[in-house]
Amino acid sequence: MSIREDNRLWREALADGDARGVERLLRRGIRLRLLAHEWSGSLEVAETAELRGLLLLGGAGDVPFAADSPWDIPAGAGLADALEDVWAPVAGRCSGFLAALRSEVLGLALVAMEGRYLLGYLYLADRSGELPRELKDLAPYTGSNSLDVLWGTAPTRLGPADVVPLLDEPLPAGVRDLAAVHASLTSFDFDLCLDHFTTTLGASTLADYEGEDPGDYDEDDDFVRAVNGEFDRWIRFCTCDSAAEAYFLDMADRDPDGIPRVALSSINGTSQRPGDSLWNWLDKAVPSLLFCV
Repeated sequence: MSIREDNRLWREALADGDARGVERLLRRGIRLRLLAHEWSGSLEVAETAELRGLLLLGGAGDVPFAADSPWDIPAGAGLADALEDVWAPVAGRCSGFLAALRSEVLGLALVAMEGRYLLGYLYLADRSGELPRELKDLAPYTGSNSLDVLWGTAPTRLGPADVVPLLDEPLPAGVRDLAAVHASLTSFDFDLCLDHFTTTLGASTLADYEGEDPGDYDEDDDFVRAVNGEFDRWIRFCTCDSAAEAYFLDMADRDPDGIPRVALSSINGTSQRPGDSLWNWLDKAVPSLLFCV
């Protein structure tokens, strides 16, 4: 199916409050299929995904959330209330990010797959113009205004003494608090993981330059910095393909509350030392990476 046809069907389903139509469209989304493959080894498992709740802008077609949802959304909640409930545990720490969610999210879909729950945030990935007040008035897809889903996995609740692989230590408080809302957030080109990690910037940089001589590079090159151990505690936790950027928690550089600062590595192979702490980064960078705002 073409992107244009997919967007036409999305607009029809949302305008009609068609929960079954939304379920069918969610099932064939590439990111849900990749999650299905990650969990089961099969892309086709996404075809078994079940819609267990749907809250849309304006309320037409709402389906109450299942009572056993890990986010404890009350049966009578609308979209705005549900967003507040999901993010209430960290609302005081990331007001800018939550303002972007309130502004950009068109609906919430609760999905069960492989015995796990996912929360899908419906939004326009490359929005141009203002959002309408009613879903029936969504602007047509014309190369922009493409309907997409940001998937949030179920919370991971770790205690301050629970050791996380790769870190070989507990999650810092700020990271642990976010993971207790969603263990990961992923869309068509954005991937953020808060409960398990696969590499450091040091390890990935050394792998990229395997067999090369650091003496052939300037001292401020990432390869030389990696050889000197500067990136050994930079843990990769977020990537954005469209921005060609990766983000790292510097576990050795934390703010006064013990929360890691976030470092950036771009496609040209240069890395910026940590600047904002995790909460400030979430407020400043993530709305732009997700919603281009």
